[in-house]
Amino acid sequence: MMVKALDGRGKAELVRSPLTWLLVAFALLGLLYINSVPPFESPDEPFHFAYVDYIRAKGQLPIRHPGEKTYFKHEGSQPPLYYLLAAAVISPFPRGNLAEIFALNPHAVIGDPSTDNNYNRHALANIRVPVGDGAMLALFSARLLSLLLGIVTVSAVWLTARELAPAREGVALLAAALTAFNPQFLFISASVNNDNLITALGSLLIWQMLRLLRHGFQPRRNWALAILLALACLTKLTGLLFAPTLLLVAGYRAWRCGEWRKLLHFFLLLAVTWLVVAGWWYARNLILYGEFTGARMLLDLYGRRSAPSLRDLIGEEFTGLRISYWGLFGWFNVFTVQEFYLVMDIVLLLGTAGVLIWLWRRPQGERLAPFLLLAGQLVFVIAGLVTYTSQAASSQGRLIFPAIATISTLLALGLRQWRLPARPLAVALGAFALAVPFVSIRPAYRSPPSFAQLPESATRFHARFYAYEEIELLGYELRAERYEPGEALSVALYWRPTAASALNYSIFLDLLADDGVIAQVITFPGHGNLSTSRWQAGRIYEDRYEMLLPKDLLGSSPLRLHIGWWKYPGGYRLPAYDGEGGDLPTVIVGAGAYVASEDVPSPSAEFLAEPLEYDGVRLLAYELEDENLTFWWEVTTPLAEDFHILVHVLAAEFSPGGSNPILMQGDAAPPLPTGYWRVGERFLSRHTLRRTETGETAEAGQYPLYVGWYSTTQVLQLDADCPDEACWLRDIWLTEGAKAD
Repeated sequence: MMVKALDGRGKAELVRSPLTWLLVAFALLGLLYINSVPPFESPDEPFHFAYVDYIRAKGQLPIRHPGEKTYFKHEGSQPPLYYLLAAAVISPFPRGNLAEIFALNPHAVIGDPSTDNNYNRHALANIRVPVGDGAMLALFSARLLSLLLGIVTVSAVWLTARELAPAREGVALLAAALTAFNPQFLFISASVNNDNLITALGSLLIWQMLRLLRHGFQPRRNWALAILLALACLTKLTGLLFAPTLLLVAGYRAWRCGEWRKLLHFFLLLAVTWLVVAGWWYARNLILYGEFTGARMLLDLYGRRSAPSLRDLIGEEFTGLRISYWGLFGWFNVFTVQEFYLVMDIVLLLGTAGVLIWLWRRPQGERLAPFLLLAGQLVFVIAGLVTYTSQAASSQGRLIFPAIATISTLLALGLRQWRLPARPLAVALGAFALAVPFVSIRPAYRSPPSFAQLPESATRFHARFYAYEEIELLGYELRAERYEPGEALSVALYWRPTAASALNYSIFLDLLADDGVIAQVITFPGHGNLSTSRWQAGRIYEDRYEMLLPKDLLGSSPLRLHIGWWKYPGGYRLPAYDGEGGDLPTVIVGAGAYVASEDVPSPSAEFLAEPLEYDGVRLLAYELEDENLTFWWEVTTPLAEDFHILVHVLAAEFSPGGSNPILMQGDAAPPLPTGYWRVGERFLSRHTLRRTETGETAEAGQYPLYVGWYSTTQVLQLDADCPDEACWLRDIWLTEGAKAD
């Protein structure tokens, strides 16, 4: 009965333990992150998964060769423990076509958090796991293994904090929460990555080293430390960085307590265990590559770089490390809300200051060795990272996760020095971690909506693009209005595939002005998230873009949008046809206009003593050179629509009701349609005077030039105080016509 009572009490305590609830919350959040991050959209996940798949398929480790091209790339040179475990986990599932599931998005913007599109490195960005496909189920299973390792890490952090500060309430809870609810830690724990195993093993090692300091050498602990160290070294080269700390801790314990014999036995156990468990892999490196760690081969395959300057290391590299420790998702291109990084900077500063205060005020007799152990291990891990990043570009926060038990524990200890409450802080961290997939990760990979019918808001426009399949453009939404330099033009296109496609085509949008292309988009549909190979025939897909006008534009120009498809890169352009099957050389729609600056009359322009006044504009100056005529206009009142300018050279002075033969004509619309003109602005118009048939027989002489305004869509002219709303400007000299006798 007593045993049963104790068992019941132990279970009740376990249920009431904050750690239990925290682990449950972490597991649920981990499942959310697993389902929110598309396949292979976390750092190096495709390479890690390909390594796992290779072991599962071949039953052996790969042998690397310089210049060799493989799906697992440089990761195939990593120690194999994580990959062996993951291969066992995914073994029940059928293999997928790696070429298909690793298909790349050629327009992806990798490593640039300033991007606002094409976050996805792969074409499968709109897939969520788990799904029925065997390869995706295998990926999901491997991610679950990583999540279980994350649970081990959070538990080890809790135990580390309890060991360091057993009497300080809230330190363990806060340390575990700083780990479990770190969005970046959740993100990595939801991906196939060997960092998850080395982080779990490193956290357990730190906990057990603290216990060694406090409780001394014991057979079970000695074995645990020996096995953990060997497994860590078989997981990642970072595991080697725990050996110096462990040797120092064991030596300090033996020196302090005079346990030299126990120290010798412990060192022998470490050596034998390491040789049996991990030594074979390092011996393999010596035999195959002539080096102990295989690091040289890994760097050759990854790609070396020149060591960054101290300024870059402290500035750009540290900034990237700091941000990516807390939350930089995707392939280093998806930020979360900016305020979060500021808050965590404050947390880091408060925690560091709190640790310094604790060191200053620590009670007499409280040993400094545990703190030095934690700090020393962090220094070793950071030193290893600096050494690695001096040779390869890889300043990523996840690479210091093996020391996360140190970081979280010391931060929690420091924050508690300010008497900050642990539970509310943990809840706040958890709430934000819950929000991140919905406000940051999922939106980056969200596919555009699809419809059964074209939305009523769309302007109907039918064009068809052909390859082996057909893609129809059914309509678009576009505000054909006036834009300023630096503004964004928004456009929505509505596509309908008539058949499923086996290929991924790219859309191109060229924003055209008078001087050529001023903005361009080349992408998979949906900013990369809607590859055509995943379209369903008959569905209508909405595809929205924003095209940013350059800030350095000058003058003014109408805008047109050129729309097309091609097989990127270096492939063929898809031919276009209209609704009846006729050829369309180009598909172009009007897109408004931009005005960057007014048109200034040239130095040779002739200004009018009294401007010609029309209802809405006045003519200020003109320039005539041979048959080329340029006008400069000033807007006096808004113009309701787009007008054309009448330019006629008559055979005689205008006669109301007369025949008024036209000798030369130069009617034209202004380069910038008048609907975009605003009061007070000045714009030019250009005209080429061409002889009419009557003008070809005219005799040489002076003839009057008249100017007016008219509409081409209705019977409408701009009023002027001139006969028939056309005003005399000047007489011009005409040579004898070519057909004159």
